[in-house]
Amino acid sequence: MNDRLMNNIVTGVDIGGTHITSCLIDIDTGNPIEGSDARGDIDPHQNEEHIIRSWAETIAASSKKHGIPMGHIGIAMPGPFDYEKGVSLITGLHKYECLYKLNVKDMLSRELGISTGDIRMMNDASAFLSGEAKSGAGKGCKHLAGITLGTGLGSAKFIDGQCQDAELWRMPFRGSRAEEYLSSRWFISEYEKKTGKKVNGVRALADLAETDTVARNLFEEFGYTLGEVLTRRFSDHFPERIVVGGNISKAWHLFNSHCSSVVKEHAPECMLIPARLGENAALIGAACLWE
Repeated sequence: MNDRLMNNIVTGVDIGGTHITSCLIDIDTGNPIEGSDARGDIDPHQNEEHIIRSWAETIAASSKKHGIPMGHIGIAMPGPFDYEKGVSLITGLHKYECLYKLNVKDMLSRELGISTGDIRMMNDASAFLSGEAKSGAGKGCKHLAGITLGTGLGSAKFIDGQCQDAELWRMPFRGSRAEEYLSSRWFISEYEKKTGKKVNGVRALADLAETDTVARNLFEEFGYTLGEVLTRRFSDHFPERIVVGGNISKAWHLFNSHCSSVVKEHAPECMLIPARLGENAALIGAACLWE
C-alpha cells in the first residue's frame, strides 16, 4: 500500500444497539478497502469492561486484516452522547446503561493502545447521512434529511455540506416520544399484544407479512406513523430527499407506499428513497470526520 493511500486510510466504525462494524475507508474516494471489514455482536446489557473490550477487538481487526498499524479512527455512535469529549449520556433507552457518564473515548484509547486524539466520534444518524451525501442516495443534494430505523430512531439533517442531529427520536408524540412508535421494540410488542405470540425481531415479522395479516397490518400502520412524524418534524422546511436506512428499512416494500402517501400530501416535491450504501454509509461518514 503506497504512502499516499496510507495517509488517507481511516478506520470507520459503526456502533449499533447490538452490534459493531468496522472497516478501513479511503477518505479520498469515500470507498471501503475490500476485505477489511469486521463485525461483532454486542450484548448492550453487559458491563463496561466487556463492552469496551468487544468494541476494541472489532476495531483492531480491520487493521490486522491488512497488516497495517492502526491510525485515525472515526466512530458513529448512537446518542445522546457528548461526541467531542467522548462521554456517553445514554440512559433509559434499553442499551449501554453501564456507560452512562463514562468517557468512552478514553476507555477505547487505553484498550487500543492509541491516543485519544486519534479518535473522533459523531452521531450515528449524522454519519449515515454524511456517507449517503458523499457517495450514496443523497449525492448532489444541498438539503437532505436521513432517518435510521432499528433498535432506536436516528435522524439527521444535511444542509449545504453541514450535517447535524435532527433529534427525531425524542420528539413528543402521542403522549410519549416518536422513538417508542418507530423502533424494533414497537413491532415486537404490538405483535405480541395482538396475537399472544413472540417474534425474534423485525426481520422475522417481515418474513411473516406475506401470509400473516396482523404482521402486514403492522407494517402499514408503521408506514403511516412514520409519515406523520416526518411531516410534523419537517413541516417548516421539507428537504429535497429523505433517505431511509437502518435494519427496518430492509422491509421497505412493506411500509414505503403508506409513508410516502402521507408525506406527498404535505410536500409533493419531497422524495423518500432507500439508502444505497447499506451499512457502509455510517462507516464512510464517520471516517470522513478526518477529511
